[in-house]
Amino acid sequence: MPPAQRPAKKRPQPVPIPDRNAGKYFSYREAWARIKKARGSGFYLEAVTLEESIITDRLISFLVFAGEIQSGAQVEKLNFGKLIQLWQKRVPEPIPVPDFPDLRLAIANWRKHRNRVVHGMVKSIPGDGHRDVIDFLKEAQFVAFQGQALARFLSDWVEKAKNRTRKNSL
Repeated sequence: MPPAQRPAKKRPQPVPIPDRNAGKYFSYREAWARIKKARGSGFYLEAVTLEESIITDRLISFLVFAGEIQSGAQVEKLNFGKLIQLWQKRVPEPIPVPDFPDLRLAIANWRKHRNRVVHGMVKSIPGDGHRDVIDFLKEAQFVAFQGQALARFLSDWVEKAKNRTRKNSL
């Protein structure tokens, strides 16, 4: 192929290294890449699990910042439901975001759907009818889609809430 017709080689993009908490930055970068890949490949449970990890991390970050959780707390002992309760106590008013009238309520409801898809593929009461796998996968796909949106909305909200608090305390 003549040089003028060759596709240009893609140059590697420089990776901006954040001033602080580079480890967290790279963890998030990897998590978002894996969510995209998992959803694109039909591995919805992996996407849902990573989305929950992002959502709980953002809740912990906000709650530590707000003084609801001590900075040295063992995060393994902070379950998702309890984090949502602490958040709703700290922020009692609705948080409207696109597609959801209240981010807090949307995440609380998503947690229930997340539990159903993470634990529900084969779990059933003996003798009861078992759920169709195709229906289960459709629900898992929807939960993964919704979880990605909620994780992004929460991440944005946490940053804005922290910035507002910092500006108000100056």
